[in-house]
Amino acid sequence: MKSVSPFRASSDVVAFTRNADPSGKAGQIATEIEHRLMLGQYDFGEALSATQLAQQFDASRQPVSAAIAHLRSLGYVEVIPQVGCRVVSPSASEIADFFVALGKIEAAAAAFAARRYENDEAAVLVAIAERDDPEGLNTLAERQSYIAHLHHYHQQIWDMARSPALDARVSSMRRLASFYLWQGAARLVPTSAHLLIIERAEIARAIMARDVTRAEILMEKHISHKPHVNGVL
Repeated sequence: MKSVSPFRASSDVVAFTRNADPSGKAGQIATEIEHRLMLGQYDFGEALSATQLAQQFDASRQPVSAAIAHLRSLGYVEVIPQVGCRVVSPSASEIADFFVALGKIEAAAAAFAARRYENDEAAVLVAIAERDDPEGLNTLAERQSYIAHLHHYHQQIWDMARSPALDARVSSMRRLASFYLWQGAARLVPTSAHLLIIERAEIARAIMARDVTRAEILMEKHISHKPHVNGVL
């Protein structure tokens, strides 16, 4: 495993996930491991030892097992009989398919937002989108800041879309997308991040103009080509 941050139930972790389910110690462990996965601290196919995780989190095997079961249900890990637990290793086509599907869902949210936003919500979205380029994406702090910003941007769109039931179901897909993308973090340079920032700003301005069709088209393209920009594919 790559260098990991110490376990903590911090606000920046909570920002990435709306629900720490299962509850209690198992929920805290699942949230922290998901946080690590989203930051690219585990590689595709990397083995996860329940014994070592129990030691890291000062916990018994029961909550660790419950956390692993939850992460398995979300698509992060797989449990192989007689072998153990390991991080998933999706094929290139599986990743491409995932982002095509996610792109269509996020495109629908952008269209909803363009139709339904109220008051200054669109202006807030534009301000979020027009952030400065990241100076780097190598340290955990830089990655964490970048992911938190992406969460803020997409959550603002979903808040404007006013479709909370759908948002609750798609949020786990957005977190899984971050996990996939950071597998290519070594090749995600500030110039690539700059391109994605420009695209997000264009989407925000289309939403602000209530240009439903343009917002939908731009968002679908933005999401579907992310793996190529990030160097995952």
